[in-house]
Amino acid sequence: MKKKLLVFVDYDLIIRHFIKTRTFTLLEAVYDVKYVFHEDHTSSKQGVYTNISELNLKNYTTLFVPRTRMGLWDKIYNITALNNQRGTDNYKPRRHLMAKTRGYLRTCYYEVLSSPLIFPIARKLMINKMGSYDLLDKFLHDEKPDLIIHPSILAGYFINELLLLCPKLNIPLVLLMNSWDNPSVKAMNTGVPDRLVVWGPQTKNHAINYMRMPAERVLEFGAAQFETYREKIAESDLELREMFKVPKGVPIILYGGASKLANETEHLQLLDKQIHEGKIAKCHILYRPHPWRGGLSLGEKSFFEKKFEHVSMDPHMEKYYKDSIDQNIHGFYPQDYSITRKILEVVSAVISPLSTILLESIILGKPILMFYPKSNSKIADENLQTAMAMTYFKGFWDCPGIHVEYEVENLSTVMTQIILESSDPEIKNSLQKHAANFVKLDGPSYQESLLSLANELIVDKFS
Repeated sequence: MKKKLLVFVDYDLIIRHFIKTRTFTLLEAVYDVKYVFHEDHTSSKQGVYTNISELNLKNYTTLFVPRTRMGLWDKIYNITALNNQRGTDNYKPRRHLMAKTRGYLRTCYYEVLSSPLIFPIARKLMINKMGSYDLLDKFLHDEKPDLIIHPSILAGYFINELLLLCPKLNIPLVLLMNSWDNPSVKAMNTGVPDRLVVWGPQTKNHAINYMRMPAERVLEFGAAQFETYREKIAESDLELREMFKVPKGVPIILYGGASKLANETEHLQLLDKQIHEGKIAKCHILYRPHPWRGGLSLGEKSFFEKKFEHVSMDPHMEKYYKDSIDQNIHGFYPQDYSITRKILEVVSAVISPLSTILLESIILGKPILMFYPKSNSKIADENLQTAMAMTYFKGFWDCPGIHVEYEVENLSTVMTQIILESSDPEIKNSLQKHAANFVKLDGPSYQESLLSLANELIVDKFS
């Protein structure tokens, strides 16, 4: 009889990064895998908007966790994050980020509770007050899983509950980090998992230093959603240009949109104008809106209100963009990662305000430009400064082929530079070596590594 394995999923982006990329296929061949999706009938705000029945999963269920309960964990989340990072180089930026999202006075209160003498007492009282979640407790008793895997943003509906219950029930728990910033920003409030799977050397270091994870429990598997970058593209350059409706015979530069507040239409107009005037070497700009960008920023016009000569939008994102500016979107658009992989194959270089697409680009050795000129939005400028101060960006910019520019008057020079660099094999090699500091892409695949880990933990449990 097959051993049972539960996979807990609480957000749409987890579905995009782990379920739709078929991360658990090898596990399904060996184990009885059941997926557990979050649901909440008490709130209009959902973690999962995806129609689960369309995911073609053999075995799945849903589990109710009220949004209010997740909210009650927020105080311990914040004081744990501050306590973990106290005395590190990331403490000040992390505290600043907290003040922006939770408020200055509340952050000062959390800072007091996170102090070395008060924190252990405050944490114990809060956990005792919350207690374990009875519905999940009963569910785990009924299911009797041999292993639980939780791909996670390292916060959310399930993580605190699982970290409390799994040790009590002798169930090994594996957490899989989802996003680049997770180990340097988030906090595991109620315990420590048996294993935490991270992307590479940088995030392993962050998990140890900023989350206080035992080093022997942190494993580098790469990123599930980036496994596609190991694969070769079947389509020719001509076929890819036809797929994305971009012209032949000129370099294609991807403008990868950001998720927060940048006036991207204004940036695109500027690029279009400078290409037309010959200030930027002849090229074509392909605009890909971020899949959870939301509506237009302050003063931003719709892309479709403008007439561009040298700029077009990724046709796969047109409907999403129109729906998002009409505020007709819940959650985010789960675009297939294979599409992003093909975009990055056809383009020569990438420009973006600030997005993970910059990291994805250097994985393939494509030169990048982080371009974020001062705007009319004070909030947007402050968000950029806060993000750039975070530790996961430190060291990222220090490599040939990676450029940062805040001044409009320098745009044409640096754009021409990245176009030239796109045909330089030394630049490509340097970028790919640099990318390995952030994402492990050699050795066994993510699926293979996960299967080996499951085998190891289940054997240990029964030995």
